[in-house]
Amino acid sequence: MTRSIALVFAAGVAGFGLFTSVPAEAQRRYVKPYYQENYDTRGPARGYEGFLFPDYYCSYKRYPKRVCSGDKRGRERCRVVGWRLEQTCQ
Repeated sequence: MTRSIALVFAAGVAGFGLFTSVPAEAQRRYVKPYYQENYDTRGPARGYEGFLFPDYYCSYKRYPKRVCSGDKRGRERCRVVGWRLEQTCQ
């Protein structure tokens, strides 16, 4: 699932570069697009990690979603009910 999302994103960025021809002077001022997407999953999922282009790096982080409740003795019990995957590219 996440690999296909990364491939679609890479194709979109490549297509964007084809339609925006920038003169040589303006290329020095070119700002790389920043991309961030969040996905909610049942289990810990992997995102895309690595270079899409020579100067465009993607990485991901996984965060557990916890639900906590207290018992009769006042102790707090927590359990993981899902995961959030945060994919960033810059």
